Amino acid sequence: TGDVTDNATLELNTSGTFDNVISGSGQVVKSGDDALTLSGSNTYRGGTTISGGTLVATSVEALGTGDVTDNATLALNTGGDFINNIGGTGRVEKSGDQTLTLSGANSYTGGTLISSGTLVASNVNALGSGDVTDNAVLELNTGGTFDNAISGSGQVEKSGDG
Repeated sequence: TGDVTDNATLELNTSGTFDNVISGSGQVVKSGDDALTLSGSNTYRGGTTISGGTLVATSVEALGTGDVTDNATLALNTGGDFINNIGGTGRVEKSGDQTLTLSGANSYTGGTLISSGTLVASNVNALGSGDVTDNAVLELNTGGTFDNAISGSGQVEKSGDG
């Protein structure tokens, strides 16, 4: 029930909701096949690795300030500006009614699913290199060439310069 200071590796192989605040220089590793929700306003700096299951973030602060290596499923059920870089072979899912902006230099390859709300891509790499399934709203707030294939029942909007 208390806050956690992580200066090494905190491995979470569990399900449910982890609402403790995580701080420190260490990394967080999500393993196992279950879904785990991080809901704290976390400030840890060592990055996040998703090696199995689903990691659900209910705020843009839930994954600290480091890069995210997503080799399973990262579910973003929040709004705001998510600035962490996302890499790995996993998939990113956007749910919830809010507007979420991805503004990192992302390289994940597992694709993107937008099931509700609005997902804003603020650069041509924001959605990684995988296909996008848009069943809500995808907003492209950037110029340049967007190479991802887009399918689904949602709408695509263009905003911003370029």
